[in-house]
Amino acid sequence: MSKTVPTFRETKLWVLPIEMIENIIFDNLILTKSYIFENYTTLDFNVDTLFVLHKMLCENLYSEAGNYRKHNVTVWDFEPIDFFKVPIELKNLDHDMKERQKHLETSEDKKEFLAFVMWKILWVHPFFDYNWRIARLFWELFLLKNHMKLSTFEWVNRKDFVNAMKKATHENLFDDIVKLLD
Repeated sequence: MSKTVPTFRETKLWVLPIEMIENIIFDNLILTKSYIFENYTTLDFNVDTLFVLHKMLCENLYSEAGNYRKHNVTVWDFEPIDFFKVPIELKNLDHDMKERQKHLETSEDKKEFLAFVMWKILWVHPFFDYNWRIARLFWELFLLKNHMKLSTFEWVNRKDFVNAMKKATHENLFDDIVKLLD
């Protein structure tokens, strides 16, 4: 059975065409990137910053932006963790990130770390529309903070990214994600 792709979505502003929502999100994306570039030296690479970026990207459209999801979801054939486990998983991720960052020595270590973080964010909250963008912004923040070559996912094929995420979920291997980041 095929699913109908919505052409409109309810927002805080009104029921808007998806195209208009995407235009607003694009404007928000530019503002959020500017915020990161101007403040990366003082921003922490942690879950709190992730929430701030999420709010900046879409809070003017969705009241749930930057908050924990309040119901279970299914994304394609993937059923992520129950909604009530999300705060625990993100708290664990925050502690994990803090500890792992202490031991990053090479740029390869950092790429593998970021591949894991990106996977974990999308595993916990797997929406490949706005959260993919948030994960990418978070990636760029880390690169800036660590004076690494700035790379984005603008050229990455969405299908390749989804397949790399599925492999990471099923096999606990992040090498395909790392390859996409080069």
